[in-house]
Amino acid sequence: MSCPAALSHTKGRSSVASTETIQRLQQHPEWIAPRSDVRVFLGEPGAPEATKTTVEPGNVFSPGMKTFGVTWWLRFPADGSFFATENAPLDAMRWRYEDGYLPLLHCETEMNGLSIRHSLFQDGAAADQSEAVCARLTIANPGSNPTVCQLFIALRSLGPAGGPVHDLKLGADGRSLWLDKRDLPLLGFDRLPDAFGCGVGDPSPLAQAGNVPSDMQAQDAEGWCFGLARFDLMLAAGASWQVMLDCPQQTYGNLQADFPGTVAPRPEAFESRAQAHLDGWRRRFDGISLDVPNADFKNAFFAGVQHMLTAMVGDQARIAALSYPLPWLRDSVYIIRAFDLFGLHDIACAAAEYCARNDFFGGFGAEGDAPGQGIWALVQHYRLTQDADWLAGVYPAIQRKCDWLFTMRRAEAPIQLVVDTPVLAFTHAERAAGVICMAAHDGIIIGTMDHGVEHALGWVNHWALCGLREAAFAADALGHTGDAVRYRDEATALWGALQAYARNHPRFWEHERTVNSMLWPCRAWEDSLSVVEGLFNAWWVENRGADDAEYQPEKYWLYFEMAQAHNAMLLGQRERAWRVIDYRLQNQDLPGLYGWREGGDGVGTENAVHGVTLINQLRGCHIFDSITPHGWSQSEMWLLQRAALVEEWQSGLLLFAGMPETWLYPEAYIAFSGLPTWYGRVDATLRVDSQGQTAQFTLSGATPGTLLILRLPGVEKAFTMPAGELVAQVELTRTMKD
Repeated sequence: MSCPAALSHTKGRSSVASTETIQRLQQHPEWIAPRSDVRVFLGEPGAPEATKTTVEPGNVFSPGMKTFGVTWWLRFPADGSFFATENAPLDAMRWRYEDGYLPLLHCETEMNGLSIRHSLFQDGAAADQSEAVCARLTIANPGSNPTVCQLFIALRSLGPAGGPVHDLKLGADGRSLWLDKRDLPLLGFDRLPDAFGCGVGDPSPLAQAGNVPSDMQAQDAEGWCFGLARFDLMLAAGASWQVMLDCPQQTYGNLQADFPGTVAPRPEAFESRAQAHLDGWRRRFDGISLDVPNADFKNAFFAGVQHMLTAMVGDQARIAALSYPLPWLRDSVYIIRAFDLFGLHDIACAAAEYCARNDFFGGFGAEGDAPGQGIWALVQHYRLTQDADWLAGVYPAIQRKCDWLFTMRRAEAPIQLVVDTPVLAFTHAERAAGVICMAAHDGIIIGTMDHGVEHALGWVNHWALCGLREAAFAADALGHTGDAVRYRDEATALWGALQAYARNHPRFWEHERTVNSMLWPCRAWEDSLSVVEGLFNAWWVENRGADDAEYQPEKYWLYFEMAQAHNAMLLGQRERAWRVIDYRLQNQDLPGLYGWREGGDGVGTENAVHGVTLINQLRGCHIFDSITPHGWSQSEMWLLQRAALVEEWQSGLLLFAGMPETWLYPEAYIAFSGLPTWYGRVDATLRVDSQGQTAQFTLSGATPGTLLILRLPGVEKAFTMPAGELVAQVELTRTMKD
């Protein structure tokens, strides 16, 4: 998915929360509104959308969609100063994952000499309705003088994904909040608050004054109930204090009486639950290891997979929780590819089978790039797993998608389709919705993508060419010789027509979608590098800047920028590729959490704001500047990182082609293990000697006879994989020695 060309210059923040939320915030400027500018998600892979936990900086969270918010504030009675993460500068709060990439969120900040650390995770399982959000908040006084402060923890309607709270009561234990009418727990502490009560409205004005309501129950037909706890602290010099909290998820709306959450609050079990949660995620990452000099590169590699897994709903590879509660083919195929290349073949298989069942799906309905992308997702899975029985099972879908490619290249009039899968709401009002192509001419497909034709001609035909070639490969693998010949002949005819069209239409190369897809991922021009390199260079200098000038980053469509870098790397332009990787590692859209966006400054959010009604029902998200983390951006970044280490290329494996020269210092060690490829699951190492003059290269796991291209700065060597392990010494260039 990307923003329609017609909307690509629309700017400005939108007030997109529920109407009643906007009205209340206007009526009550004294209320502390949710940040709404940055958010990340926690949750079980494959679990329902409603169960994903939305978290904003400071680890302020909503335990599910349209639930409520749980936040914390600090007040200092001596001078009345007040700290709220909702109002704090983003750079005042440091966000990170456990071990850099495991989904236990730590947020750290300082206020009046105190150090605060908030840790948060979601555990439990959708299968037995046991999901819960568990947290620990630690306040330390590293100074030499005692400090008195008040910690407030509030459950309120406003939140990162808030919703109405119609009734509340204090639990009999004096340290929990419950739904009053349904008698179900919402929030529990491991210690008794010094003051605790319920009210109606918003608790922030009370907290700023140091007060807590005395009522033990609250009810409000409009759903503005809140609970507020206060902990009175006197921290001696060098002392610390902590509180743990637990927030079981409950069911709202349909079946709420028959399908409630099944767990009671267990905040005191934070440590054991956190360990079990982290162990489960470590098992997901078993079998893949990475040893590189850049910690951000490693953390982003694993965190990217975690972001994509968290967004999964059922067997659907989703783009982003909250923003896109629907599957979208164009984005999904990259996510599926990343799962497969990380070794998560079962997950990739299930998601790919959605592509087998549906030839066209996504928020804009049917589009012209879909058949080629669907074939790619299916055949790439086979290339990695070599599961011929599975390929035979999905082969009818490949044939069906090829039929669409044949039909589109011969279309005598526009072809318009209606899909049975979800689309964005405004798509239903578009007269041209579902038009996959115009009448064909010049031997190519005049297909649609992102509400347009001209800008998409390269993209659609590259994907069609990729799909036909992959289909021929699959037909050969299954012994369907007639199909293989037919698909290969069609690919040859399309390829000839596309080359001629590109020669006769210079503007073909002006469109970023053409540049984005020419080598990666479609490999359309893989054997014609001399034809495209100069054209690519001209496009790069105009759009990304000269190599000796300041880099011009992509403003909105980061997945396009990452694809451009991937293409640069395949052309041997290591420095350009690394420039993009390094820029994005240093300019994360989720600082510390390796999240990357779609859109920005209000641009590119139209699909979520106008197309997905959930956001307009939330008591939160009143500012919606970008969609972060975004699955297409996450997957393209991950695939670019993987390609920097290993990539299938020209009938072999390309190794270390995107690694920066700065990594090859004396005694440097770079390694990866367990990465699946077309030619086996491979391990590789580079060891630089103490003088920085030579590197020992080893590789194992590849199929004997595989062509290996080792591409280091200033050095390119070809090897043929032997039986067993390949070991070779490589002389490094003078530049690297210096």
